[in-house]
Amino acid sequence: MSDQQPPDELLPMPTDPGHDDESTAFPAGEQVPGQAESRSAYQRFSTMLQVQIAVNEAEQTQRPEVERIDWWQEYMALRAEGWDWRKAAYIAWASAPTDRRWPATQDELARKVLGLTSDRMISKWKQDEPGMQARIEELRVAPLTDHLRDVIEALVDVAKRHDPAAFSDRRMYLEILKVYQPKGQMALTGEDGGPVDVVQIYIPDNGRDTVAQSEDQSSSQPD
Repeated sequence: MSDQQPPDELLPMPTDPGHDDESTAFPAGEQVPGQAESRSAYQRFSTMLQVQIAVNEAEQTQRPEVERIDWWQEYMALRAEGWDWRKAAYIAWASAPTDRRWPATQDELARKVLGLTSDRMISKWKQDEPGMQARIEELRVAPLTDHLRDVIEALVDVAKRHDPAAFSDRRMYLEILKVYQPKGQMALTGEDGGPVDVVQIYIPDNGRDTVAQSEDQSSSQPD
């Protein structure tokens, strides 16, 4: 059974092409089974992206589905990395916050956007390409690193204030730089701050175990 969906069952979209590079969008030629459906779905999706990028507020009100594609920028970045359009769309969608995903489910993404009959092909992609899940995880935590410099700048700005309310920020700043160590914290280290050397010492029993066994045997014998 084919995993490809007839083009006329996809979401209705305008026919103007998008800005994506079509020459790198497909992993196989048009004559390969399933690639005709892929190209039809791609044209619709590209148009959706074009509207997402260029549309004004009034048009967003008229086309509410456009406003929900919060992952289009990640999609474009993934395409620039070399992912084909379907995999790039899936990775971008899967890395988005669940309450901001459009469509809402993986199966809807497969059928309504990617031109598949179900999400079984997505499961196969994930099995065949472990790097796909790794890229999803990287994109999920990207906002942390994207704002790292801003957070550091804010910490420094507050810590520099001559204000008692900034005490906790100053303390955090000094702790990060290892200039200040709160009282009550004790670190067990070796010489020059290195690891503690652990030495195992063997003590011969000198027959103690034999004597103990003899005493146990004697106490267990009946009088």
